[in-house]
Order: sequence, then C-alpha cells, then structure tokens
Amino acid sequence: MRSRLILTLCLLLYGCGRSTAVSPPPPLTAPAHLPTGPAAAPQRLWEAAVGAGLAAPAMLAAGRVIAASETAVIAFDPQTGAEAWRVAPPGGVWPRALAADDARVYVGTPGGLLALHAADGSAAWQQATTGEVLWPPLADGELVIAGTAHVGPGIEPDPAGRAWVVAWDAETGALRWEVETAVYTLVTPAAAGDLVVAGGSYAGTAAVDEGGHMRLHALGRQDGRARWTAETTDGFLKSLAVDANGVYYLAYTDRLVALDAGSGAARWQYPTENWSPGFAYADGALYLGSDNAFVHAVDAESGVAQWRVPLSGVFNSPRGRPAVGQHRVYFQGNDNGLYALDRATGQLVWQTAPQPRSRVAVAVEDGRLYLAGQDGTLYAYGVP
Repeated sequence: MRSRLILTLCLLLYGCGRSTAVSPPPPLTAPAHLPTGPAAAPQRLWEAAVGAGLAAPAMLAAGRVIAASETAVIAFDPQTGAEAWRVAPPGGVWPRALAADDARVYVGTPGGLLALHAADGSAAWQQATTGEVLWPPLADGELVIAGTAHVGPGIEPDPAGRAWVVAWDAETGALRWEVETAVYTLVTPAAAGDLVVAGGSYAGTAAVDEGGHMRLHALGRQDGRARWTAETTDGFLKSLAVDANGVYYLAYTDRLVALDAGSGAARWQYPTENWSPGFAYADGALYLGSDNAFVHAVDAESGVAQWRVPLSGVFNSPRGRPAVGQHRVYFQGNDNGLYALDRATGQLVWQTAPQPRSRVAVAVEDGRLYLAGQDGTLYAYGVP
C-alpha cells in the first residue's frame, strides 16, 4: 500500500496522474458556447533561455522577472528579456520551489531555503531545513512560511519522514516558529489573517481505493500553535487557499472542498467533473479547469458556480491553474493556445494559435503574460 501511495504521488508531480470519474455537471450559469472574442490576441515580445527544469511560473519582484532552472535563479528585464542577474548555488535549486515578494526571491535548495535580493541577486539569507523545500514557500508580509517534504521529485522517498512547517522573518531569515507534522510531504501553505494552513500526504494504515491519506494542519500565524487538524482520503493536495471564512482545497480525487476556517468542519463540495490541475483563488471566488473541456468560477461562500463555460476541442481545458487579473482569467489550454476569459461572465475575450507547451500556470503582471515553456524558455507576451 505504501509503495502505491508513493507511485501515485510521483505520477501527480510529473503531470501523469489522471482521474477518469465524471460527476453530473452543475447547472450552467453562462452561455453554452463561447463567442469569438473581439479583442486582438497578444503578441510575443521576447523569449529568453532559462534551462532544464523550468517548472514554476515566472515571478515579478523589484522590477525583474524571475525564473528558475535546476541549476540557477535568473532575473530578466521585463521590457526586453535581457538577463539582469543569475545566481547558481553549488548544489542547484529545486525549481518548483520559487516565490517572491516586493523585495526578495525565495527558492528551495538541497537542505534548505535561500533568500536573494530581487534587485541584484545578492544573498539575503539562507536557512537549513529538516526535509526539502520542494514546493513554493508562502511569502506573506513579514513572514516566509514553507512546508518541507520527504517524498517528491528529485529526492529519495522516505514516507516515514515527518515534514515541518517553518516560518522565518522575511527580511532577516530569523526563525519565528516551526511545527513538526505527521505527514511526509507538505505543499505550499496558505494563510489569511491569523490562520496558516499546511497540508500533505501521510502513510495511513487503511486501504484507499482512489486517492490517499491527506491531513490539513491549521496553525496560528504568529506562533504556529495548533488550531485544528482535518483528515481525508482525497489524496495528493494540488491546490490550497484560505480566507476569513473557509479553507479550500483540491486534491487527487478532483473534488473542490471547503472547510470552516474556525473548526475544519466540512462546508461544501463542488464536483469538478474530471481531472483538474488545480485552482486559483481571488476575491471570494475559485477559478479552475476540468478535462471535460470546461472552465469554472465557483463562489467560495456557497460552493455554487458563478459560471461554467466550455472550450472548443476534446479535453481542451487549462493545463495549469488559471492566472486571475483584475478583469480577466488567463491560461494555456491543452491545445497549447493561450486564452483570456472575462472574469465576470466566463466569455471568451481572446485566444491565440498554439504556443510552446507549458505544464505550469501562466503569470500576468503589468501588461505582460509570461509562459514557462517545457523547452526551458521563458516567453513574454503583450496583453491587450
């Protein structure tokens, strides 16, 4: 059973895991067919080589565009694509584990977490961890909070290992608090107000037909004290978000689930209908795609679809979680085209011809859309 859990986790990490169960769709709250968008499609402005292992969306910090390969963190000029700086730690980096705030860039390295000044790439601080930081840390104001892992891409799996949630001072790297958990892999934590939630997989003893054992830990943001825990058999955690009222997650079973933020009690479930790569949370709504060629916007309070719209093409849906702007929702589809939908209605605003393939979310900032290609190249587009 333990080996099957580890195999399932690895398949999901490399984008190969897929659930074929389809639930009845919720009522449509938007037109059944997307119209052709009137806006012009974006134009590619530049491209820049990053290298093998480009596995995280680009980050914007201190006027730079930041990306990571397996060997280095690289900053580019957002207007021209010219390289501004490059930092190559001796042991390389975990390229998925990239995050940034206005002043610093954070990246997982073998055995720890490295913080760099975003303006020039100089070292801000570095701290060792128990387990590896394989997923992006959470840059949350004056804190940086990360979950560690003992099972994941590039490391020898140790399902008996215990992962930690660790909070550091973002400016100095001083340890603020740390909490040991009973899971072997923690993904990116989520936070709102004084609540931090971290979750991941653990090796439970009961057999699970589909999914796997998963636990959420709710902690106080200032001191790390336990608030509550919740256990499910939904399997590997793909997306996690928190607001003042709820904790929201999507895992291997591809159900969108809401829990009460105060107690961890179940609030609602929303059927995604097919495999989903994850969701984006913004302003009380959750945006996601499902592989039956639909894109959904779900009200976080009620769990009811605000809109649910189809894309043309068989199994055409967002390949990564969508990026949410002020008025648009952006993603690359399984047909490799780039899409923008109206955030309020789900109607198509524009789409492009097929572009270089990516397996991570696009990033949209300051009139630019950034696509992290599987070919190790970062592509920048002007967004109309």
